[in-house]
Amino acid sequence: MNDSMRQEQLTDVLDAYVASAAGHSAPIEEWIRRYPDFEQEIIEFAASWNLMESMQWSKPSAEFDEARLVLRGMSVVQNLLHNQSSQTVLDRDALFESLIVKGKTRGLEPRPWAQALGLGDGLLRKLDRRLIGFSSIPRELIKDLAESMQVDESHVASYLQQEPMMATGNAYRSEQAPRLAEPEDFFDALRSDPTISRQDVERWFALKESKRET
Repeated sequence: MNDSMRQEQLTDVLDAYVASAAGHSAPIEEWIRRYPDFEQEIIEFAASWNLMESMQWSKPSAEFDEARLVLRGMSVVQNLLHNQSSQTVLDRDALFESLIVKGKTRGLEPRPWAQALGLGDGLLRKLDRRLIGFSSIPRELIKDLAESMQVDESHVASYLQQEPMMATGNAYRSEQAPRLAEPEDFFDALRSDPTISRQDVERWFALKESKRET
């Protein structure tokens, strides 16, 4: 979705929030559930809405209602549409559930992305499912992942330290669900992945040795 389309869709969402008879009373979580792509904008808009609602108005009710309906024309909404701060973008980008899914939002397909990182497709997917022990993952790789996804390194590090995930699409009865093995060492996974080039394997091991010597 390009910026123009996103802004138009956000305008429609905020219009719906303002115009809906239940707009001010519906839980904000419900609006976020309906429009997860605009979570941060909805939160900020709702805060401005609540502030306006709490003000002591001396105007007649009709004028008050009219003021509510033009809320999105105020500067706060214009800021949401056109001047979002870099910190707001960073906070929103911190919320991702998958390296691969997040990468795709940046135009990164798994196989060429893995090759660009010096990995194999299989190892990238293990990282995505958090099957690699965090302490064994090179700091340089975390930095490269963050830069390519355009997020902060701390967000990638936080993601990689969460609990391992089952493969998507598999359904198990609770008593039959398999237990995941202990996280694999990065370099063991590197050595066993046939989709990684020999040159990349050697480069990662050379990096490991150079750190051991320092």
